[in-house]
Amino acid sequence: MTRNILVVDDEHTSVELYSMILREHGYDRVIPCEDSRNAAGLIREHDIELVISDLMMPVMDGYDLLLKINEEHPDIAVIILTAQDKVETAVECMKIGAFDFITKPLDPERLLTAVEHAFTIRELKEEVNILSTERPDRELSHPGAFSEILTRSPKMKKIFAYMEAIIPSPKPLLITGESGTGKELIARAFHELANSGGDFVAINVSGLDDAVFSDSLFGHHNPDAAEGGDGRKGLIEQAGKGTLFLDEIGDLGMNSQIKLLRLLQEGEFFPLGSDTPVPCRARIVAATNANLKSRQESGDFRRDLYYRLIAHHIELPPLRDRTDDIPLLLDAFLAEALEKMGRPEVKAPPELYAMLKTYPFPGNVRELQGLMYDMVTASAPGSLDISVIRNYILLNRAGEDGDGSSELSELMDDEQYARGPGGMLLRKDKMPNMKDAEEFLYEQALERAGGNQSRAAKLLDVSQSTLSRWKQQFSPE
Repeated sequence: MTRNILVVDDEHTSVELYSMILREHGYDRVIPCEDSRNAAGLIREHDIELVISDLMMPVMDGYDLLLKINEEHPDIAVIILTAQDKVETAVECMKIGAFDFITKPLDPERLLTAVEHAFTIRELKEEVNILSTERPDRELSHPGAFSEILTRSPKMKKIFAYMEAIIPSPKPLLITGESGTGKELIARAFHELANSGGDFVAINVSGLDDAVFSDSLFGHHNPDAAEGGDGRKGLIEQAGKGTLFLDEIGDLGMNSQIKLLRLLQEGEFFPLGSDTPVPCRARIVAATNANLKSRQESGDFRRDLYYRLIAHHIELPPLRDRTDDIPLLLDAFLAEALEKMGRPEVKAPPELYAMLKTYPFPGNVRELQGLMYDMVTASAPGSLDISVIRNYILLNRAGEDGDGSSELSELMDDEQYARGPGGMLLRKDKMPNMKDAEEFLYEQALERAGGNQSRAAKLLDVSQSTLSRWKQQFSPE
């Protein structure tokens, strides 16, 4: 994403200083101007998006330059730099349209904050312009792109409409949301919307060191054809005109952040071992469950990269904020689990829907999917043991609340159960020993498996020999 900044000041040292500060923080396309009369031509020539101008200059001062820019380029923000004794004039500049003013001596952080704010506002205006052409209640133009996302939620439908609206923009898309909300599904839907003919290429960048990140994305060039051909294409080239999906972007290392920033700025990259730039034709989509705003404020994530990534931003709602989708998702995941495990079709009882609607689902959609598989695994063919879900919810709520629920209290009122390994697992003051825990798990698995030893072993994810050993130990004939 190009960001061209024009710096106007009649003092050469000031122009050099401001340009250096900007370049050190990722703004590579800084155009110097030491004669304000040349500013208009440079704005047209370099497609300038932001002007930083001194107030006091000969021939044409900052005030007059601001008037000219407002008249000819009203979409360009202007930041005025002024001495302390000229603040009143700077305020007048604000009244006629300056974006901000900064007093000298210049505080670099103050300048960078103003610049970032100016670009953020510019991007928001561009986004509003895109969305203003869309009716919020309109039918989706490409509903097929979202066919893999099961939802009736108005919040999700708004996200779909937003995705359709931003498709023409070449800027990156950032998808945020809690773990399990379906960020990769949204990224794939966005890829389908683009219909660019390229591939969807995904990589989880969490924990990658810089060398692996660079080699994975950019590939490498081998100058010795006899030794290994022309090298290997990186993921960017593999995606072609498609989509490069960078998952867990919040955990990207600092050195890798710099390289990603350059890719977004320049739209090109250098394969390792090559000095020939390769254009990036892929659309960049990134996702994270981290709070990137907090990370950039704490210095763990580059501020300039953050502002480039949020050009287009989707925040996915957690499942607890779209509970109307639970029955739809439950039925789909239940049918999927039954089919994959070769079980006959079974309908979920109404009480199961009610039970799950009261659960907050910290793991979101992924957690619901896993629960359906657990329930099917623990149930006899042709039936559903919803106690699996009930016990799971009780255990998780006990962990969150510390005091449990009324159902848990009733369970713990059973003295025999409460004093046994099962009861100990629900308490915080005591733990069963390993032998008692194994015996409890063995008995529970056999009960849920209807006495079938093979099914019980699968439920516990242990070998048949381990289960046989437990049988001899706990149920000798």
